[in-house]
Amino acid sequence: MTKKQRFLTAVRGEVPDAVPVAPLLHWRFAHRLLGRHHWKDVIEAHRRVGSTFFRGPISIGPHSDFDTRWGMEGRVLERDGTMTRCERVIRTRLGSLRAEHVIGFSPDDPTLGFTTEYFVKQPEGFRIVIDYWEAELAHAGLPSHEDLDEAAQILGEEGVPSAIINSAFSRACLMRGMQGMLLDLYDAPDLVREALRVALELRRQEVRSFLASKGDVLVYDICWATGANMGPRMFRDWVFPELEQVCEMVRRAPGKYVGFYTLGRIRDLLPAMLDARPHFIETFEQNEGDITLAEAKAKYGKQVCLMGNFDPLVLQDGTLEEARREAKRCLEEGMRGGGYVLVTGDEVPPTARIENLKAMVEVAEEFGRYQRPAVAGGTGKAQGGVGE
Repeated sequence: MTKKQRFLTAVRGEVPDAVPVAPLLHWRFAHRLLGRHHWKDVIEAHRRVGSTFFRGPISIGPHSDFDTRWGMEGRVLERDGTMTRCERVIRTRLGSLRAEHVIGFSPDDPTLGFTTEYFVKQPEGFRIVIDYWEAELAHAGLPSHEDLDEAAQILGEEGVPSAIINSAFSRACLMRGMQGMLLDLYDAPDLVREALRVALELRRQEVRSFLASKGDVLVYDICWATGANMGPRMFRDWVFPELEQVCEMVRRAPGKYVGFYTLGRIRDLLPAMLDARPHFIETFEQNEGDITLAEAKAKYGKQVCLMGNFDPLVLQDGTLEEARREAKRCLEEGMRGGGYVLVTGDEVPPTARIENLKAMVEVAEEFGRYQRPAVAGGTGKAQGGVGE
């Protein structure tokens, strides 16, 4: 099988010839490796590792909180070496909002940034956000997908052209911040629901663009919701409805696949996620998670493709043998019966050792192959397990 065939077979919950390997390489690792951080450089990083390109960083615009056409202005406030402090201002007929962002504060990791001031300081600020987003819905055309189509051409059978978009809930959190957003769910629920309604319409535009593209996989990023330590009832109330809608849109299109990018404690949220009918769920992180890959495989491995659980810190701090041992552990817990992709439990650190990344690929080639022994009177049953 090609890398693409192997990956999509696993996403369908079927048994490929071997476990696909797709560590979450991103801009930060690409910049450290190549001195550049375009999405094409991430493809090049995968090629050097020998892994399968997946999970962007290709996104589909326009993005509501970066679109300068409808009332957004940005300017640089300060530059100091590699550090840049930026201001963004939203202006609508209802008023204005200001946010501040810092990037490049670490010379060794110049693409790393964080928000120091969110747009929405009080719940009432969402009224301006809603006005801003509604203006974009009224005037913006269908988001473009040229980058995704170009990625499909560049990758061929050696990777999976995929787009990643933030959920409506995540988009609202990016405007408000997690702490403020959680308080608003109790203090201003009607206003938050209206903001999420408009944000979901923007997300639906992006999903339609993905469906019209040459991309195969849509990653729906819900890590702000799963990282908020919501209970299952709150998750079903505030997040599940949009997940169900997005999955339904994608499942209606032949040859298109959708899954959720998660972080944090997801054990009690997994039943709701599965009710939305995604094709896959990632990343089952170790440090902040609360469910092992083995437990998730035993409970849900027949319902959904599982991706993840390789400890990314091993790639940075571990020896070559420790990286090989971690890959074997993941295979032992996740590969049996198919429907598993060897993915890191979070983004690959920029200081990860490329030899350790290559070890993931080598271990999967050696121990992650599925055997189909002949069975008298039948075609054989797919097997899977380290050393089988």
